[in-house]
Amino acid sequence: MSGEPIILNDPLVVMFEQGDSVICHIHPSNHSYEHYGMFICDLVRHVAGAFDVDEDAVWEWVDKERHHHTTDIERAS
Repeated sequence: MSGEPIILNDPLVVMFEQGDSVICHIHPSNHSYEHYGMFICDLVRHVAGAFDVDEDAVWEWVDKERHHHTTDIERAS
């Protein structure tokens, strides 16, 4: 990316760091929780690709966090 500001039209999920916190805004619009589950699966694939690791490695961490919450993400939506 070029560092140019991006205008988000109709965001689905926006996550960002603010100070020491990670903030998560969810915008359900006309999508169901099932749709968001599919979006999350796609996100896992993109994370694996971005870090050049196997998708299963990312899912392993997702499963660990799912069963034992360790993050302090603030849900602002």
